[in-house]
Amino acid sequence: MKVFGMRGVLSAQENKGSLLRKVLAQVAVGLAVGLAAASIGGCGFFAGDSPAEALPTASRPLLPTFTPTAAVAAPAATAAAEVPPTQVIEILVAPEQEVVAAEPAPAEPAPAEPTATELAPKLTVQQNDVNTRLGPGTQYGLAGLVSQGQEFTILGSNAERSWWQICCVNGKEVWIFGELARRENDRAVPVIAELPPAPAPVAQAPPSTPLPPTAEPTPQPPPAADPCAGIGGDGCKFKLRGGPSFAPNGGTELKLQLHFIHSGIDGGQPQGSYFVWLEKDGQKLPVSDGMRSILVDQQGTLGKYNYEYKIGLGEIPGNRVAGTYLLWVLDGNGERDSQNFTVNVPEGQGEVWMEFDQG
Repeated sequence: MKVFGMRGVLSAQENKGSLLRKVLAQVAVGLAVGLAAASIGGCGFFAGDSPAEALPTASRPLLPTFTPTAAVAAPAATAAAEVPPTQVIEILVAPEQEVVAAEPAPAEPAPAEPTATELAPKLTVQQNDVNTRLGPGTQYGLAGLVSQGQEFTILGSNAERSWWQICCVNGKEVWIFGELARRENDRAVPVIAELPPAPAPVAQAPPSTPLPPTAEPTPQPPPAADPCAGIGGDGCKFKLRGGPSFAPNGGTELKLQLHFIHSGIDGGQPQGSYFVWLEKDGQKLPVSDGMRSILVDQQGTLGKYNYEYKIGLGEIPGNRVAGTYLLWVLDGNGERDSQNFTVNVPEGQGEVWMEFDQG
């Protein structure tokens, strides 16, 4: 019986020692887990924490028992706390772009000061009663008269720089002969390339062909009444030998170019100191006796002449050049030297040529 009791005591002590070892193992595992959690959580295990109290020792006496103590499995080590994954933030940086500096806008040049060459070209008439024409030459019709001192703007010239186009006479661009005027600032004046066509000369009527002589003369009618009888003066001293012929001149005036000759002297010597009486629609036109024929011939568009007279629209009845005129020749004393002549001026024509012969 003693032997049995002694074995029971030894068995109880062995069980007590095994239990103590198991408790110590669990405490060690708990301390390890706590230290791992503290290091992961960022808090020190021993910082500010109270030390664990020692387990109280059982004071009651151990009694022997025959109940086998179940083996206590050691707790599995607590898995290490999972470390939260690190979040990676990707920052995309755009590549640097080359900045091109904008070129400054060029400064606008200051307007140049006007020079003398940029002044408007100007023409000043140097004589009285200067004819202007519709083109650069005497073959063109008249456009109007200008007087000394009048100023006009120069528009252009012909290639020879002998005629100049100016503005304006009677509302038209006209031409004037350069030697009759003074020009200023005309170096840059352009040459007018497209000139108006020159008027075609008016063909004169061919002379009448005389009848061929017949073997037997036919009886002649009685002579017609003398148209020069009783008209006064020297009667029919001058006969009409040529014309009337007409040429266009723009219709701005009536211009007479008359040729007074004596065909019996030197084949047609010019005769001086004659002029005409002129009417339209029964109204006498203002032909001055201060303008007479001269002893020198001049060449005109339609033929030679030694008397020229111009009458503006304002002095013509109806302010119209076209129409029917009546004229006769007067000598230096104002006496009649011819019969009456009727002249029908067509539309668009204003230049009239006639030749009177006293031979």
